[in-house]
Amino acid sequence: MIAQSPTDRRARPQTRAGLSLLEVLVALAIFLMSLAAIASLVDFGAERAQAASMTTLGTRLAQSKLAEVEAGLIPPSSAESGSFDDEPDWTYRLEPGAALAANTYPVTVTVRREMGGRKYEVVLTQVVFDPAFMGNAAAAVKPTADSATTPGAAK
Repeated sequence: MIAQSPTDRRARPQTRAGLSLLEVLVALAIFLMSLAAIASLVDFGAERAQAASMTTLGTRLAQSKLAEVEAGLIPPSSAESGSFDDEPDWTYRLEPGAALAANTYPVTVTVRREMGGRKYEVVLTQVVFDPAFMGNAAAAVKPTADSATTPGAAK
């Protein structure tokens, strides 16, 4: 048996616990690439949120313009364009179509806005009955007793 002297044990390098410089640099590179990817995803999400907000607002404005046509404030057979009082950055264009049936018109409302170099546009089309031909409660005639007994009514 060969005995080892205490000097032989000191000659060997001992392994240290820890990371090498190369491992640290690789980990740092991976971290920075993932940080850049996350930042681009946050930017993309912010752009999509802005687009969703603009689409929602444009849809609300287009629906309000269609409600004005339904209420009779704007004739459904006339074209019109302009901007909104509450939202002056938004413009609209109202285009009537040919009458489909008696006093019914397809009305198309296009609402636009440009913001930050991006264009936002919402187009809604609805068939509208001409309010000029609608009756009113004052002109309504009370039903008679004979008209109350209609086919299918309980006797």
